[in-house]
Amino acid sequence: MSKFNTDFFKKDFSIGFISLNQKSLLAKNLAVMQKAGIDIVESLSIMIESTQSRLKRILEDILISVKSGNTLAESFARHPNVFSGIFISSIYAGEKSGTLGENLENLSETLKKEKQLLDKIKGAMFYPIIVLVASFVLAMAMSFLILPKIIPLFEGLKMDLPLSTRLLIDFSNFVNDYQQILFWLIIVVVTFVIFLVKQKISHPVTHWILLHFPIIKNIVRNSNLARFSRIFGSLLRSGLSIDEALSVTEKSLENYYYKKAIRDISLRIKKGVKVSESLKNHKNLFPKMVSRLVYVGEEAGKIEDTLLYISEFYEEEVDNSTKNLSTALEPILLLFIGVVVGFLAISIITPIYNITGNISN
Repeated sequence: MSKFNTDFFKKDFSIGFISLNQKSLLAKNLAVMQKAGIDIVESLSIMIESTQSRLKRILEDILISVKSGNTLAESFARHPNVFSGIFISSIYAGEKSGTLGENLENLSETLKKEKQLLDKIKGAMFYPIIVLVASFVLAMAMSFLILPKIIPLFEGLKMDLPLSTRLLIDFSNFVNDYQQILFWLIIVVVTFVIFLVKQKISHPVTHWILLHFPIIKNIVRNSNLARFSRIFGSLLRSGLSIDEALSVTEKSLENYYYKKAIRDISLRIKKGVKVSESLKNHKNLFPKMVSRLVYVGEEAGKIEDTLLYISEFYEEEVDNSTKNLSTALEPILLLFIGVVVGFLAISIITPIYNITGNISN
């Protein structure tokens, strides 16, 4: 932002994790008190009395900062690890334009929508992750604990074993011979992959995969479009300029390619290009419908309302995509588990069935 630097204070006194729900309620309560005519110092004091633990300590520091003569936005900016750019920028714009109460109310609604969107995505991913983790744990238990005790029985049989059983024996022997190495190798690989995915250097690859992976690409695209439209529209409604709003929006998104596209759009707008025209240069990320609706909003002078309408549309699309994800993944996961269980059952039961058949004969 050109006129307000959220890094004004170098020291960050933030303590612990504050949920989106807590931030939304904080903004809502401050908005109610501002509209009731209560000054900001008294409002913060009331919030401190009704708040517990981590957030209370942060609000106490913000109150001290406000009493020292700093603006509310500057005071919240002391905690960049807790309060995002959209939170601080909305307060800044509200103080600047004299609409702090309205901006805080809009901010509360934006954070509430953000929480709902994240809950939908987490809910959609919960089932497949649980199934995959359970399958992995079961496979490891079979490989390290159960198979080493069963396989010696089959190896002692003087009979031709089925191919599936021989493969199972070879796999079990391999695991048994390199048990410790394999165990630590799995730990190291999983830890390294998690660490690598979190590093910015891997984002061009991992975020490209997320945008193109058949099962989840619609959720990723729709959620990014919903967040872009909602944050951009909310900031414009708060009174920020298009340049300032795009700068905060870019920092608020996580996908590498959407952030890169927004930077390019911001540069084009500074050269005099309209938002709708700039969006057309990124058709792979922003569908034609988005640029057309934004164009209509620009012509009508209501671009922020149009963006918020677009965000609602894509939030519904995320909701539909998450429901379809569970429906699509369930048979695939069941088939995967069925194949694994079926292979183990055939490999173990077939030799036993042959032995009992020979005894009967």
